[in-house]
Amino acid sequence: MSTENRKHLRIGLIVEIELTLPGKGLINVRTRNISDGGLYLFLDEVEELPPLGTEVTVRLKNQLGDGEEPPTNRAKVVRHEDDGVGLEFLE
Repeated sequence: MSTENRKHLRIGLIVEIELTLPGKGLINVRTRNISDGGLYLFLDEVEELPPLGTEVTVRLKNQLGDGEEPPTNRAKVVRHEDDGVGLEFLE
């Protein structure tokens, strides 16, 4: 048995994200899920996952419903899996 210790409810949602990695620039990726505290990104086409603790920026690829440009958010890599990384949003 495992105990769920998450602070934020995850929502399974696939959206296109622009991810900026230090030294690699901008790449387009997809989310697996998202929460108020972070998101999981599929990085199965990236040769090398960014190290834990790496600060990155993320932004929705498409405009918001009212035509407004989506904000850019800072996040850090907190988890690695075979197909991607978990990110925690930074203030």
